[in-house]
Amino acid sequence: MSKPSIKINAQLNSIIQDENFDNFSVTQLLDSYLAMCAVTKEPNEARKYVYRQIHRLVKKGLLLKKGTKNSKSIMYQKSELFFDTKFLVQSTTAAPVSQVTSAPAYASDAIKQLEERLKESEVDLLTSIGESEEYMRLYQSFPEMKAHLESLYLLARENSSKLLGQIKAIKSVLSHQRK
Repeated sequence: MSKPSIKINAQLNSIIQDENFDNFSVTQLLDSYLAMCAVTKEPNEARKYVYRQIHRLVKKGLLLKKGTKNSKSIMYQKSELFFDTKFLVQSTTAAPVSQVTSAPAYASDAIKQLEERLKESEVDLLTSIGESEEYMRLYQSFPEMKAHLESLYLLARENSSKLLGQIKAIKSVLSHQRK
């Protein structure tokens, strides 16, 4: 029996074929996709394009959707079928794009956007850490609220962990872009 085949954009193929790229969000794939593209894309159009591609891969059973509907914490995981599928790489001109006059200008713009996103994530991380610390202080002051405060504390810690992951991913892409 021959392997099933599916057409896929060259950049998306390169990203999702990476063995370390698993359990990802739409945002993580979009960031990697935008960082890899040699052409600029309208961010909203690129997001729609990436989301459509993810949805198509989920529908074909190549990616598994993890998380609750309408949640910002939805993650995608490669299925067994993913590894048994032959990917037919399409040229990058198949995706909606607008050409850039020079690659260094795009790289500079991408680096600025990534640095800004990094700063935002770092501020969010500090906020989340402060929130979890405050829940601990409140628990010490009001032990009778343990159940409620403990669940809020755990949510804040989980959020901190996600933000750390985002920061790590952004720093990784930034270091690659600066080379």
